[in-house]
Amino acid sequence: MSHQALVDEIRRFNRFYTGLIGLLDERLIQSPYTLAEARVLFELDRRPRTARGEAGFLARMFDLDLAPVASELAGELGIAPAHVTRIVRKFAAMGLVEMRKGPANCQPALSLTVRGKTALADLETGTNRDLGRLIAGLGSEEALELSDALKRATRLLDKSSQTGPSAV
Repeated sequence: MSHQALVDEIRRFNRFYTGLIGLLDERLIQSPYTLAEARVLFELDRRPRTARGEAGFLARMFDLDLAPVASELAGELGIAPAHVTRIVRKFAAMGLVEMRKGPANCQPALSLTVRGKTALADLETGTNRDLGRLIAGLGSEEALELSDALKRATRLLDKSSQTGPSAV
């Protein structure tokens, strides 16, 4: 198979899959969050983010020094830091995240509040329900085949991204 044919096949699959699960919608299915917002929630739950560096006076007073945290998250997710900052500020206004005193180093850490953890749990429950509906018609053999294909695609693409040139 030629390189271009594989690129075309991947793009065809991406169009199929994003349409199938509704990723082109402004909001995730039955959720108040965009895909980027959902990923930020997930990443903040995975591990709180420590604000490194020296914050300005107002940022320290109001615990709003989000730039280092936004930059770190943006790099991991491939999202513009300004967009991550807007998301985090929106979440702070909604009571989903807060800056807390960090561990022993006493630097403030951005983490989910109880309300944020509940929002994430609701989001994950809805996503699991929707994906469960998507695969409900698969038999045991087909489920195993799909699982193997997903694992194989992940392994191949991960290996390729680590050895090949970076793509935009």
